[in-house]
Amino acid sequence: MKLGILSDTHDHVDRIKKAIEILNKENIGLAYHLGDICSPFVLPLFKELKCKIKGVFGNNDADIFKLVNKAPENFSFHDRFFVDEVNGKKICLFHGDPEELALRLFESGKYDLLLRGHNHVADIKRNGKTLMINPGNLIGKFDKYSEAWTEPSIAVYDLNKDEARIIRTY
Repeated sequence: MKLGILSDTHDHVDRIKKAIEILNKENIGLAYHLGDICSPFVLPLFKELKCKIKGVFGNNDADIFKLVNKAPENFSFHDRFFVDEVNGKKICLFHGDPEELALRLFESGKYDLLLRGHNHVADIKRNGKTLMINPGNLIGKFDKYSEAWTEPSIAVYDLNKDEARIIRTY
């Protein structure tokens, strides 16, 4: 089974649609959104995703009540920190702030997968059994967190192969 991973979509309608198209072509079985959807008006776009999607809130998700109530049936929210288990893999989701917490969770070795966003920088790192995946963002602009140009991207993780890859969405 493949997992689709998105973060920091920041109301970017066209790139959300493109990401969903890519994830559907990848035939993912489950998706995760790591926060900063931002506004509830984009949530109906996710009903086009052909699988369930679980999300956590980010620091720019303002109206949590409306986000939860506008979510399509395939989308469920789980606060700012959530631990899931899929095919025996312990998966930690959180937005990614503060950065020090992300690093401590990564170093802890407590999780098989650590999914984080927030800094808008696509990255895949391994520390022992823990694979940390940051899918990047869908904004694709100069980023104040990394002080670099970021390309819009998502990630796909293959549970059977224990491999992840970043996919550019432009």
